[in-house]
Amino acid sequence: MPRLQRFLLILGMTLASASVFVAPLSVSAQGFDVKNTGVTETANKAGYQTNLPCAQTAAGCIPAFAGTVINALAGLFGAFFFVLILYGGFQYMTAGGDSKKTEGARTTIVNAIIGMLIVASSYAIASYVLSAMAGVTTGATAV
Repeated sequence: MPRLQRFLLILGMTLASASVFVAPLSVSAQGFDVKNTGVTETANKAGYQTNLPCAQTAAGCIPAFAGTVINALAGLFGAFFFVLILYGGFQYMTAGGDSKKTEGARTTIVNAIIGMLIVASSYAIASYVLSAMAGVTTGATAV
């Protein structure tokens, strides 16, 4: 697969996964309050825990959960690409001057760096979207 096609594929996949977090912003129910609806009482009777710290905020637990998942995935993928950089460096050091091996090692390192940049940018985008999501429900502005 040519580099441009691969880059466009990765960019498209990143944007598509980011749209999962952007789409709910356009349909958020502003001003909805759970108080006096009976939801909390029903949940307590059913045995669910309703006194979570995130449940006390207007944004609720969804941004907190999504942030936890995104942080975990970003950490895992970041560690994976870091290991790939180390592997590429090991390949380069043990190439013994063979041009094919050094080129392969260089390609591994470059691709791992690109992967780390994609992970970092997707983390930044997701962080911004989650703060905007929390801001929409609380009336604050995202920074």
